[in-house]
Amino acid sequence: MGFKTLWRSVIKNAANLFITLLTNLALVLALIFSLSSFAIAADLTATSGDTLNVTGSTTSVLPVSAASVSVLPTTAPSNSLLPDASTGGTSEQGWLSGLHISGFLSQTFGMWQNPSGLVGFTKSRNNLATSRTWLQVDENYRLNENNNFFMREWFVYEPPYAWNSANGHVPNPGGQVGSGFGKYGNYFYNQYTVRDAWWENKTGPVTTYVGNQIVVWGQSLAFRIGDVINPQDTTWAFGFANLEQSRIPQWMVHPIWNLPEFGAFESNFLEGILIPRLQPMWNSCDYADHRYDGTCNVNGGSVNNGFPAGVGFDPAGRFGAHFINHFFPGNNALTPGAPLLGPKGDPLQFDKYIFSPVANEFDYCLNLGSASQPLNPVPKGLQRNCNLTLGNGSAVDVGQWKVPATTVANWEEGIRFHTLVGGSELTAFYYYTFNLYPSTYWQQWTNQFRSKYAPIQIVGVTWDAPLPMPTAIGEYLPLVGRGEGTYTNHQSVNSWDQIGNPDGVRYDDSVNWMLALDVDQAYAPWLTDTGNLSANIEVMDHIAMDSNGSMTEQSAPWTGGGGEPEGSMKNNVSALFNIGTSWLWNDIEPAWTMVFNPKGRSFLLFPSVVLNPPWTKRYFLKLQAIEVLSGDISSIQAGGLLKGQNLLTAQFQYNFDLL
Repeated sequence: MGFKTLWRSVIKNAANLFITLLTNLALVLALIFSLSSFAIAADLTATSGDTLNVTGSTTSVLPVSAASVSVLPTTAPSNSLLPDASTGGTSEQGWLSGLHISGFLSQTFGMWQNPSGLVGFTKSRNNLATSRTWLQVDENYRLNENNNFFMREWFVYEPPYAWNSANGHVPNPGGQVGSGFGKYGNYFYNQYTVRDAWWENKTGPVTTYVGNQIVVWGQSLAFRIGDVINPQDTTWAFGFANLEQSRIPQWMVHPIWNLPEFGAFESNFLEGILIPRLQPMWNSCDYADHRYDGTCNVNGGSVNNGFPAGVGFDPAGRFGAHFINHFFPGNNALTPGAPLLGPKGDPLQFDKYIFSPVANEFDYCLNLGSASQPLNPVPKGLQRNCNLTLGNGSAVDVGQWKVPATTVANWEEGIRFHTLVGGSELTAFYYYTFNLYPSTYWQQWTNQFRSKYAPIQIVGVTWDAPLPMPTAIGEYLPLVGRGEGTYTNHQSVNSWDQIGNPDGVRYDDSVNWMLALDVDQAYAPWLTDTGNLSANIEVMDHIAMDSNGSMTEQSAPWTGGGGEPEGSMKNNVSALFNIGTSWLWNDIEPAWTMVFNPKGRSFLLFPSVVLNPPWTKRYFLKLQAIEVLSGDISSIQAGGLLKGQNLLTAQFQYNFDLL
């Protein structure tokens, strides 16, 4: 009976998906045919992520749940934003000669592999993991050889999910007002927005980009080390499998100044970043816990969105994280009146444990039962009655998150130097910013908590170069080396030292480094007669310089947070392995991608295969599995916090070129 029910559910969901896909496709085709007099017949071509040529779809090295389209302000000032003027037509065609409109329509459908394994996240056992309809439209306008404009719109629709709707209102042990409204998370996924909009101007040796844009300084394909400019949105998908689409564009001034060559240093330029903290976020902002109240239309888009668990953590949203589910003296507290031993509360809103740093209040305040807390680490002499009448008058009042204000003093600033020495590409940068995750501070002896973002400074270097190989080997096995490293000072971290850090926060410096080896389009006749073999290996290490046993595990490059049950490690090492090839002239493109962390022997697996019809590259089907395997569901960087959310996805995408 269970199999029949599951099969009926699959058929029903597939039918709904098919109807939705046909409806959206019909709308796009109608638009395309209405502009058929301007249509360009040539297929779209893929470009690398560090160029500015606009295409309908590019294939990322890492599989993603939606095909990535990367239009990034380039670090190489010689590259142009738009195709040459010849691609836009002749001057006789008037003002349309410089206009190019392209985009894609994508439908992604996914199912949880084991809904019963979601018990720690939601009461729902529905199989539907995602049904995301996504239309992207890009406009490139070349005014003249010195001025170009780019704009990108996203139109996204996702249906209500049983995951969210089943998580009704249940008061949290701390008594927070407005917690647990899971159904409101369904509104987070729909977007109707101008995502990117920026102007490129070339004046002498200076090229300047002004507007809402994405800038990538790092080398890593999977880990955010030098990739420090744009915050990340993980409300709608796993960030590790959707790095490109999860970046949040920022309004900024971004000049690039060509410098003359000197000695062995070639292709020299300085790149600047100036980001005012006026970053409105029109979508995915109205949280039930009111974290962004008053900031959505001002600066809510300047920090990571989706922290710490999808659209919220009480209750947890899709693609969210586990929290501690056992009593850990000093880390969490027991709800007053709840038995120490007994049934575990699932999902989170039924949990009888109060996580750090909220636990500090219950261990210090006599009028919240601190005297009866088992194994309370706070001495009785430090316990007393607390003022619980402030704010909204609840036992725990976190209130609005303190996103750094839109003032000149809080502007983010960065500078990067780029050069070529021999065959090596080298960069060095400095960036002043704020932690993209908040830390929650307890105002001692009260019911007040404040989630704040600490200011930090980051210095970093990157390197890449083809590796010298004997000619007989290099012809068949071209190898490229990459590396990057950053040092960050004064990052805020959740602390369990309730005596030394009663507010629940301490500070730490961190070092992050990554080394990588790439096999770039190797000739592999033993594998494929019509394609090549590419592979990537990356090893990343996050070093907590002042690590100790009372500090939460850190995750590169951002710290902060609270509630995580895993202690800090001095060296937190992860490794990426990716290998891919193609058959039948790119009609079949399989890829195997995985991230390994020795903590809990954790694996993040996302194998995929892309199927293109032989007669066109305008549309394709991508099948993918996302697997989280771990023996430690508490580990942050290893991904164990996501365990249980394995899913299978199918994505159909149609690329179009209107003008």
